[in-house]
Amino acid sequence: MNIPYLFVYGSLRFGFELNHFLRNSRFVGLGFTEGFRMYDLGNYPGVVKGDGIIHGEVYEVSEETLRLLDQVEDFNGRPDDLYVREKVRVYFDYKRRYSLNDVNIYVYNQTIEGRDTVEDGDYSKYAGMPVILNYFAYAENTNEEILKQRGVTRIFKKIPALLTGSRIVFNTPCRWGYCANLRSDEGGKVCGYIYVMLESELNALDKAEKHLIRYIRDVVKVEDENKNVYFAYTYLSPSEEGEFEPSKEYVNYILQGLRSSWKNCISSGLEKFI
Repeated sequence: MNIPYLFVYGSLRFGFELNHFLRNSRFVGLGFTEGFRMYDLGNYPGVVKGDGIIHGEVYEVSEETLRLLDQVEDFNGRPDDLYVREKVRVYFDYKRRYSLNDVNIYVYNQTIEGRDTVEDGDYSKYAGMPVILNYFAYAENTNEEILKQRGVTRIFKKIPALLTGSRIVFNTPCRWGYCANLRSDEGGKVCGYIYVMLESELNALDKAEKHLIRYIRDVVKVEDENKNVYFAYTYLSPSEEGEFEPSKEYVNYILQGLRSSWKNCISSGLEKFI
């Protein structure tokens, strides 16, 4: 059975008045789709076919929720409907490595003559609203005490998650000696957490992680314990140094964080420290 995914870009996004219709739906990640232009319709946006990119949130929704939203968006299968529901491909990173096909989207079905364009296609930022995202923590940020020290004060959800095809290495210089990084490993797995959080909270982590200096943000595809897929930001280091022995203090921060919810998961690269 195909999973009903929905891409929302306006008043169904986090913080807007219609987002409550998605309160029981699983947030898959931030994404974008191509071939549309976004317009400001007054109290909400609409998108029509065009040469632009629009940004939004992807949710896994039930058929019941989708039918309810058809009513909310005035989609009834008639020529004069306010919106029509179509299927698009949504990307979750600008390298276009991760995507989902056949994602539902509501496309505006009336004239847009005289309407202002939302040039960057991101209505949340255009309206000055907060943005939520998924962040995948696999090292010391699995420890909530470390997160608090780094200025993260609000996490909406904490979901145990697994990244396959990678292992942890210690090759990134930091105040503990060498901090964690990820390397490709076909048979490897990395245990961690998805934190559903505000983009502003992740921005607070940038300072501690020395974003663009020590680490860079990238997107990874992870799964929860029920094999549900998520797309999340994480920190990766471009360091090409070898592998070093981490300090016991640093490893303990990681293990304490993982053991709080991941009772039986051992990341590849951490086995000898258990």
